[in-house]
Amino acid sequence: MTYIELINNFWNVRRIRPMTSYEADLYFYLLKECNSRNWTNPFELPTRDVEYALSISRKTICDLRNKLQQKGLISFKEGNKRGGSAIYTIVYVTCGNISGNINGNINGNISGNINGNTIIKNKTKTKNIGGDNSDELFPPEPPPKKKPPKTKVEFIPPTVEEVREHFRGKLPDWELQADIFYNHFSGLGWKTVTGAKVERWDSRANLWIIEKKQQGNGKTEPQGQNGRDADKAAKARNLIAEYAAIEQGCDAVGHQAEIPDL
Repeated sequence: MTYIELINNFWNVRRIRPMTSYEADLYFYLLKECNSRNWTNPFELPTRDVEYALSISRKTICDLRNKLQQKGLISFKEGNKRGGSAIYTIVYVTCGNISGNINGNINGNISGNINGNTIIKNKTKTKNIGGDNSDELFPPEPPPKKKPPKTKVEFIPPTVEEVREHFRGKLPDWELQADIFYNHFSGLGWKTVTGAKVERWDSRANLWIIEKKQQGNGKTEPQGQNGRDADKAAKARNLIAEYAAIEQGCDAVGHQAEIPDL
């Protein structure tokens, strides 16, 4: 069995059982290793050397050599940490019994590989949800804590005494304004003129006080009904005084009236 015979043997098998380029790479790499050992067959070969030479993973190597064994080109025994590296045997298949050896190897070597490769472990990463992330380089940030819902304080209408106490001393007629404020919002059911509920009556009372102070300084309030009534009363008094002066024969300021001759 020479190097050329094994290469021809590979192409004869390939015509019947097509194979991938990765399978061919592994097979010819094993031929090279066997040749470098002066055709010592079987021979021992660490799997890490195959990984480094062909730049493929250990799992891929296990799949490829299983397929080569099924096609009758090699046989192998899986290594372990105590027993040493994997042991490979280059198998020569003659042209006359290619099909027989392939079928026999498919049935016999599959079960052998299954039993011999039990130490192979598939490393799968599982996502740790809600577990300990202390071993991660950048552990995910914990979800933000939900703020507890705010409890809505029920509005309790104030009493007349509470309103008066709030108005006390803040206006010259604070007691009157307190009563007007209370009667106004109490009549509306403690709602605004637009129908919105009054949530804080003390804030409304402060606005009321500010508005009344501005009206007292003459900034915003035009002349009201009371002012108009006062003007009318003053005018009426002036007219009465003028009429009385005319009746007495003098003007409104006490001067003698000039009565023309008739």
